[in-house]
Amino acid sequence: MDYGGKCGYNRIGTCILRGISMTDHLENPLAAARQALAELRTQLSEAQQGLERLNALLEQAEAQRAAQADQHVKFISTIVHELRKPMTSIRGYADMLAKPNMVGTLNPMQQNFVETIRNNIIRMDWLLSDLSDINKLSARRLRLERKMITFAALREEIEAAVSGLLAEYGHTLTVEIAPELPALNTDPKQLTKIVVLLLRNAIFYTPKGTGQLLLKAEATERPGELRISVRDNGIGMRPEDVARLGELFFRADHELVTNTKGYGLGIPVVKGLLALMESQLEVESAPEQGSTFSFRLQGI
Repeated sequence: MDYGGKCGYNRIGTCILRGISMTDHLENPLAAARQALAELRTQLSEAQQGLERLNALLEQAEAQRAAQADQHVKFISTIVHELRKPMTSIRGYADMLAKPNMVGTLNPMQQNFVETIRNNIIRMDWLLSDLSDINKLSARRLRLERKMITFAALREEIEAAVSGLLAEYGHTLTVEIAPELPALNTDPKQLTKIVVLLLRNAIFYTPKGTGQLLLKAEATERPGELRISVRDNGIGMRPEDVARLGELFFRADHELVTNTKGYGLGIPVVKGLLALMESQLEVESAPEQGSTFSFRLQGI
């Protein structure tokens, strides 16, 4: 019997079987990989479709938010406009009453009544102005109208804006403007508003008859930079109150603050306007030691 031949054939058969087995081992992982890849492509396609749906929902939500914000801005603007119309009439009549040639000479009590009306109308106008500015700032609708100016050119308007309030509270204001300061490319109306708001804040929160306020404009150590500051000798603030300055409607827990009419809008307006001018508010304060509010602007 040819055992050798059979043995040879057996070896060949074994080799063939081993080859087939190895091919199966190779093809099975490839098939599994192809299947996994197909499943991954399906999952990626589903994920892409999900992202597209999510983006569509986000765009829809943003459009709704923008529409609601627009409605909110228009609503506040309408309210401010409608409130200003009767106030303008009231202020006009109050101004007429204050003129002797219009209604005759008023006695001291009548003069006091008329002055009270005028002062409250002015405060209402401030409130509406702050509310309008906050409304525009929050909706990013307020734009600066820049022009070349000097800070000294704003002095007269600033002093006129707070003269009545200074007289009412019995405070004094000193203005120091360093000579030869660089010009500013900024919005004079909004810069005036910032300084007036800071002065109003200083007037309100300094006990009556004791205020010595200082408005100062000076050069800094940086070339072409100005520092504008308002310093008072008022009640000052605790560190935790300073940290919250700029929060809408925030008012510190102090007897003079709670007894003073206010709405916590002035400093948020200041910070919002300064952000548009690429600046920020700096505050130095301590309880019963007064406060200094300052900001820096780059000159030309």
